[in-house]
Amino acid sequence: MKTISLFHPFSAKAIGLSENDLVYSHSKPHEKALLKLQEEGNKVSIDYFTGGVFPFSKKINGMSKRFWPITKPLVMNRHGWRRQHSFFHYWHSFFTPPDLTIINMSGHGSPFCFKLAKMLVKKQKPYIAMIGGIHISYDLRAKTYYENAHHIIVHTEVQKRQLLQNEVFKNLNIRVMPLGIDTSIFIPKEKTSNSIELLFVGRISRLKQIELCLETLAFLIESQSRKVTLTIVGPVSDELYFSELKALAIQLQIPEKVDFVGSVEQSKLVPYYQKANLLLLPSAHESFGMVMVEAMSCGTPVVALKGSGGPDEIVENGINGILTSKDKYADKVLDYFQTKELNFNLSKNARHLVEQKWSLAQTEAALRSSINEVFR
Repeated sequence: MKTISLFHPFSAKAIGLSENDLVYSHSKPHEKALLKLQEEGNKVSIDYFTGGVFPFSKKINGMSKRFWPITKPLVMNRHGWRRQHSFFHYWHSFFTPPDLTIINMSGHGSPFCFKLAKMLVKKQKPYIAMIGGIHISYDLRAKTYYENAHHIIVHTEVQKRQLLQNEVFKNLNIRVMPLGIDTSIFIPKEKTSNSIELLFVGRISRLKQIELCLETLAFLIESQSRKVTLTIVGPVSDELYFSELKALAIQLQIPEKVDFVGSVEQSKLVPYYQKANLLLLPSAHESFGMVMVEAMSCGTPVVALKGSGGPDEIVENGINGILTSKDKYADKVLDYFQTKELNFNLSKNARHLVEQKWSLAQTEAALRSSINEVFR
């Protein structure tokens, strides 16, 4: 039996979520893949930081999600997650280190992760550096961190190619683990309404460029005769930006056409995807974008920005979704709804691609391969 820890070095508040989000909705592909390994006799856990006073754990399908109190900084802004430390987690890892630690964080790294990795190396315990974001640091500590990792995991071939172009990464072992979903749960459902249902799923954050969704909604209302609505699902990470979005809806005279739903557990997202005609994903940068795959599995195509990262690998323009520029975003959405054949083909192809490349089975196989490589 091997002990395996997937470590997310941040608290819920630091990334604009609640601890319930971390317990029930966060990191689901990793969680489900690890559960398979647990069923095979391994002992697995997923670790986070918490703003609480005491460590605690929650059981999800028999697997522990553990929360370790932050010991510095005690007061912080939400975006200060890179400065978070936990002596509780560090000393637990020091005295009872897992056989393998998978450290999942932005490519920037953090002082705590560098310190943890250095300790694991001294104890001759391997770690895998999983890069969850698209921004990378190349300073000496980060370079040492990546070089000492058994290997690196990214989630798209695009991200792997980008890393290999850099001197720091060109000779390192980089593996791709797609973030798949359960295609028996995320399934298509016939759309019976003649109205247009637009959907955005993600954090209410300025980086997501949700204003483009509102502008697209207003453009569709103005440019064609069908009823149009927009549903926005996700936690509010930036209160100021949220206020700006509501003000923009009033300015565009569409507040009654926009529904801000708030945070929804992943298991309860399926009806939203099934009802929607299109998922709008106007983020300037997306490392992967789980919501893309979830929507596509439900037969709902995605409209994303070309050059934004993950969508360039997952979405094939005009085949299973739409890739476009920011200035043509609303026009391309209108074109989609004016071409019935495009509606049918993109929906069918979106589902087919997920079954082929982005199912949970692909995630499980890639993670198992990574872990087997460590222990062989």
